[in-house]
Amino acid sequence: MLTRVILIAGCALITASILHCEVSNAKDAEKTTKLPQQAIEYILDLESDDFKTREKATRALPEYGEQVIEPLLKVTKGDSLEASVRAILVIERIYQLGKKGSVDKAEDALDALTEAPNPSVAVRAEEAIDRHVGFREERAVREIRKLGGKVKLWTAEDIANGPPRGNTKPGQVKYLVIGAKWRGEEQGLRYIKRISQLHTLYMIKGHSLKEEALDDLRKTLPGTMFQTRDSDAMLGISGGGNTIRGGCLVGEVSEGLAAQKAGIQSGDFIIKFNKEDVEDFDSLVKLIGKKEAGDTVDVVLMRNGMIKTLKVTLSSWLDK
Repeated sequence: MLTRVILIAGCALITASILHCEVSNAKDAEKTTKLPQQAIEYILDLESDDFKTREKATRALPEYGEQVIEPLLKVTKGDSLEASVRAILVIERIYQLGKKGSVDKAEDALDALTEAPNPSVAVRAEEAIDRHVGFREERAVREIRKLGGKVKLWTAEDIANGPPRGNTKPGQVKYLVIGAKWRGEEQGLRYIKRISQLHTLYMIKGHSLKEEALDDLRKTLPGTMFQTRDSDAMLGISGGGNTIRGGCLVGEVSEGLAAQKAGIQSGDFIIKFNKEDVEDFDSLVKLIGKKEAGDTVDVVLMRNGMIKTLKVTLSSWLDK
């Protein structure tokens, strides 16, 4: 059987790569470890004619962690669907266990298997991922923050003020911000791809991502709005809809940011920003883009028929 031939050929080397997903230098690339003989036997047992033997191997293999993932991926390329399904279950269990050094490799393996040439393997990998959507997204959020991205989650108040599309719940990701503090490069974008129902991704001037990588991200997240900002300065409002008289109607006012601190309220009508006329929300965004976080500007607005001028110190997209 092809599966067994592949495994025997691979196990004859008695090595399994334990490379992490991001190999930073040649020394990392050389890290290998001997695969225990018992692990080799368990991998071969996934194709055993005896049900109990297959079950025992499936239960035992997750404890070996990342060192068995590469051999298990070889199993999925064989001719035994039974062995392939069990290999996927083992990788899924390694992912569930969440051990440091193993969880990333297991998650990447499941992602890769969703594009396997064998449709049955691809479908089962998709099903394994779907069983852990919540855990997967929580991990992605943690990793994005570690890599310098900013993550804003939906709150119950956000949803009540402006109902989002879909069945959005508190705690899901509302928007992400990638700017000069992003340390994930292109590799880190895989975590962004794992965010379901991502409403908006803000790309702030200063990030080092190439356009090709961003194009790939757009294809992966077709329902996400991609917004660019010419500086890290932000006011902290959303537009309240189109107007026919010029100016910008204030929609949502974000808590703790520049607009709220200065006293701007939902329903206000912004007429001027830094002495320049505001035509609509997009023109306001462009005017903000000419400033830097920390700059103080005058914002002229209309509230209940009265003109008010407020001094606003702009917040930063990149602050936590």
